[in-house]
Amino acid sequence: MKPTMQNIDNGRSRAEGRNFPVTDFNYHTVALGGFNGRCVGAEFHSFRSISRNYFDTEAQHHFLAEASVFASIMLTAAVPLVNGAHAILNLIRASGGF
Repeated sequence: MKPTMQNIDNGRSRAEGRNFPVTDFNYHTVALGGFNGRCVGAEFHSFRSISRNYFDTEAQHHFLAEASVFASIMLTAAVPLVNGAHAILNLIRASGGF
């Protein structure tokens, strides 16, 4: 339970001093008897073993789907870039640069 905070105003102005809150410290902390600050000692896998496990089991199943989505994203991004380059070349030709 949290302590309750109360401000007591003794009629003093702020220039005389600060009013500190009165707290009620009648609460109990929780005792965690079975816990300490030491490491658990869990086994951590290296990045190499995690990636090897992924490429051995999961990557082969979804490769074609992921490759097609990647290709469609690249084509979608390439079309505006080509159109922009074409527009810049037309602007340069119209201004007499070429």
